[in-house]
Amino acid sequence: MESLPGKKSENLEKARQMVLGAKPTPQSLILFPEMFATGYVPEQATSLAEDFESESSPTAKMLRQLAQETKCHILGGGMHKVKGGYANRTILYTPDGNSGKFYYDKVHPFFPEQKDFVSGKDAKFFSLQNFAIATFICYDLRFSEGFRKARTDGAQAFTVQAAWPAVRNEHWETLLKARAIESQAYVMAVNNVSADGTYAGNSQIISPEGNCIAKAESGKEQVVQGDISLDLLEQFRKDFPQQVI
Repeated sequence: MESLPGKKSENLEKARQMVLGAKPTPQSLILFPEMFATGYVPEQATSLAEDFESESSPTAKMLRQLAQETKCHILGGGMHKVKGGYANRTILYTPDGNSGKFYYDKVHPFFPEQKDFVSGKDAKFFSLQNFAIATFICYDLRFSEGFRKARTDGAQAFTVQAAWPAVRNEHWETLLKARAIESQAYVMAVNNVSADGTYAGNSQIISPEGNCIAKAESGKEQVVQGDISLDLLEQFRKDFPQQVI
């Protein structure tokens, strides 16, 4: 989706309508792009940042309600207020209403974030439909060691939520496939688009073999949907054994 800089209420309503219009299958996992509610590091960061643990957080409130309405699990977030600045955080919202307990803070802040954003500590996991899923955000994609550690610790799928510029789209495409192939894991990646071409989207789901299961049309706002299979992953790892160090 296109996130209009600073237009939080408009972005939240657009995100909600896009999901409802897609009629997701209950118990699915839904991913939103990095900082989808505000645009990537907007000029008004101080006023737009939120405490996602607060009941008054508009982004958290929308995502919590959407998870219950769709009966799906949702990963979304943005600029979370912490001592000394912000964390680039994504949070898991669940259909049972027991949301917010799982979160991940971006380990590798990109250059515009490095002054005011606090780094996370490590990749984190949650379990959904027997999948062990590790979360990453945008610039983390360039650091293979985080993905390798997650694989060693048992990850079977990765999520990547991004605001990745179109000028480096070849890097986006190549690195997503590399992370899937080297770890024999699914990669589910979502990216922003923008009318001015700064962001091209190209959200996609990649199989453990490195095949693209589903992919968005470049530059277009849309919902990408696809199925992942634990049986396929386990069979592929069995047929093509890999030493995990």
